[in-house]
Amino acid sequence: MKKYSLWLLVGLVSGSIMTATTAAEIKSIGPQPIISTDIAKGTLFVKPNGTGTTCSLALPCDIWNAALKAKAGNVVFLRGGTYSLYKNLRFPNIGTATAPVVYESYPGELAIFDGSQHAKGTNIYIGVSGRFVHVRGIEIKNMPVQGIWINGGSDNLLDGIFTHHNGLSGIQITTREDGTGGARNIIRSCTSTYNSGVGIFDTKFSNGGNSDGIAISTGIDNRVENCLVHHNSDDGIDTWRSVNTYVGYNIAHTNGDGDGDGNGIKAGGIYPGANAIVDHNIAYSNRARGFASNSGDNVKFIHNTSWNNGLYAFALDSHTKAIDNIGVGTIYKSSTATNIIEENNSWQRAGSVAFVSTDSSSVDFLKPASDGGFEDIGAI
Repeated sequence: MKKYSLWLLVGLVSGSIMTATTAAEIKSIGPQPIISTDIAKGTLFVKPNGTGTTCSLALPCDIWNAALKAKAGNVVFLRGGTYSLYKNLRFPNIGTATAPVVYESYPGELAIFDGSQHAKGTNIYIGVSGRFVHVRGIEIKNMPVQGIWINGGSDNLLDGIFTHHNGLSGIQITTREDGTGGARNIIRSCTSTYNSGVGIFDTKFSNGGNSDGIAISTGIDNRVENCLVHHNSDDGIDTWRSVNTYVGYNIAHTNGDGDGDGNGIKAGGIYPGANAIVDHNIAYSNRARGFASNSGDNVKFIHNTSWNNGLYAFALDSHTKAIDNIGVGTIYKSSTATNIIEENNSWQRAGSVAFVSTDSSSVDFLKPASDGGFEDIGAI
């Protein structure tokens, strides 16, 4: 029997970095604690309303000056407190694989970026357009559009970010206007929740239809790992027009409001969306579908668990592979769909799936009951 530790952070209200870690041999689902960078490695220091350009521990500057100064190998520590964003915050820095540019909350403190002074729709955002930029352990809230947006940046890491109550998606990746960039980024151990455009009926907000927890709208070879997405007005995780996106070990629940779709994980969209791999995820209590291939080409659903979703457990379109999944509820397949491959899923076996617990606060939540005939499939 597979052994997975499920860390259910239902209703998590934390963006801080923690020093604990799970055992290396256990692959967990949902956000994991991350290890703080050693304080001795700090090279630039900022604080809310910092001044000057020294950016030292004794004389911290503001975040904008630090972003202009940071170079490969620099660690920018953000002192705790609330940073009110009166203009866009951009991270255009160019690091390397061995010497990234790191922006991180000061150990034991929490940097909070707040855009609440702006009306929804105001074009104020946090943007990552560089390469090998790591943003870790911060909180982002009340931004008028996206929470944090990788807009053409590649090879970046968003790690342990808590983003919530933003107007559009909490986290989004896109390519540049010429179609370049937006590649090989990693979103890891992030929580994105209560992002919503409900009540705004223009094309940008679409009464909640463009506010995902995490949106990989375009780009290639991006990864979403160990994240928690819930109570977003559109989808939990949406891979839309991206290519080769990996979505693994995430939890998506209670998504869908207004005119949002309400899928837990949507693994496709219009061309060129293709080759999404959705692996060991849990989707439950979403308004519409737990998992949907959404016309994506060559989508793979492997070892996922879907329970208590409003319309369908899984919605499978042409050229979709579903292998070793548990789906409690209706499995939808379009009458015109072709080349769907289904192997060893719960709906292909005799009997009904029983779980040890359907209480989301339990460590045994959605764990198949022992000797029930389904212990070797699903996410847990």
